[in-house]
Amino acid sequence: QLKCAKRSIPEKVFIRTYEDHRMAMAFAPLALIVPEIEIEDFQVVEKSYPAFWEDLKKTGFEVQYD
Repeated sequence: QLKCAKRSIPEKVFIRTYEDHRMAMAFAPLALIVPEIEIEDFQVVEKSYPAFWEDLKKTGFEVQYD
């Protein structure tokens, strides 16, 4: 059994990918509820889905690269 409770939402979240493209892709939708997320080593998605960030932009997400 899993129980989840609503907690306060942080203003910014930092995600470590550990060089795993799945981490970057799995946590990107967190931007729907967290005002700002920063994903370390965002380029790791190129391994399996090179257009991931561009496709995410097309769905309405704001994506910025550093």
